[in-house]
Amino acid sequence: MTAPGDEEGIRARLDAAWKVWIDAQQAAVETVRSAEAMPRAEVDWAEGYRWVTRLASLAQEWFVEKSDPLHPQLFQAQSEYRKLLVDNPDVRYAFCALDPTRTYRLVGTRGEAAYVGLTFGTPVGKGPSGGRTGTTVQAHLDQFGPGPGGEVEVHFGPPGAMPSPAPAHWIELPPETAQLAVRETFFDRAHDRPSELRVELVGDVAPPVLGVEELAGKLEFAGMFVQFVAATAVQMWHDTTDNVNRLGGTSGAHHVTSQEDEVRSHSNPEMTYHGGRWVLGEGEALVVTVHRPETEFLYWGLTTATGWMESLDCRYTTTNLNNRTARRSEDGSWRLVVSPTDPGVPNWIDTQGRLEGYMIVRWVLADDPPHPSCELVPIASVRG
Repeated sequence: MTAPGDEEGIRARLDAAWKVWIDAQQAAVETVRSAEAMPRAEVDWAEGYRWVTRLASLAQEWFVEKSDPLHPQLFQAQSEYRKLLVDNPDVRYAFCALDPTRTYRLVGTRGEAAYVGLTFGTPVGKGPSGGRTGTTVQAHLDQFGPGPGGEVEVHFGPPGAMPSPAPAHWIELPPETAQLAVRETFFDRAHDRPSELRVELVGDVAPPVLGVEELAGKLEFAGMFVQFVAATAVQMWHDTTDNVNRLGGTSGAHHVTSQEDEVRSHSNPEMTYHGGRWVLGEGEALVVTVHRPETEFLYWGLTTATGWMESLDCRYTTTNLNNRTARRSEDGSWRLVVSPTDPGVPNWIDTQGRLEGYMIVRWVLADDPPHPSCELVPIASVRG
């Protein structure tokens, strides 16, 4: 802490925090440089360095600019230019910081997404809260019956804090809850209308005034987050060693319950995750067959990604497909072909010249769906 009017102490505190922020970005670059067993084509090197700038961009917006829970901001965290831990191009991701002692309302319109999930949880990167990390409450907007024009109003807060008169829709949050993640999943993101949602604090507070210690703490945490994500992504890649050209994984509910690590514990319990690594030889393709579950489900989507866990660029070629955009086979399954060149068949997923990367199939509102199967084949045989 610095005393009021202590200009030298103020500058020293801010300079120290600024150094942490800069050093953290350099440390993340060193992670890119030194990580073992990563894909190392020229594009992988370039994307690795760019990835650090994107992590810094996200950390700056999330933890420096929009981390005040008394003046909540529901902001879009990921885009074509900023990606995090195998983002899904079919999903619009939003986050908001919360104060576990306060009450909020989510208001606006639902939009046309297939699914709008609300994942409440402990703060990312800050370790256990109340003896656990990750998701504390899971819901989705359609549980609350949006109005005829898609109007949304959902209140949430700690036990015993329900406003009077009682709102139509109320979510009680455990005391360790400090953030909201909104996953808005589309079948056709380019054409379906997105939601227009905002989070409002219930009650009045004074306008924010930035203090030295507040900014210093935010810069230091943002720096820690950059290093944390860089190390986590590399570990995720290493964790695929036993799932080369096959898909392992489990339900989000299992990840939350098992508390295996801080990232997976923040999973959406209404989703199932099947992930693995694809490794192709010259002239080879990986055929991924997504089998239809025996019970009803809403969505599945396959995303391909780099070794840095960034989704491949979907703006110019097809790098992901879902149960609406993929063509079905006569037996009801979906047969997808992952390869660096066009095999001339439906459901081609373009690796953009890469021979190695990560892949994940996400299911939404599916009850124990089957693992997709994979087969490595010559591209010429796919053409038939």
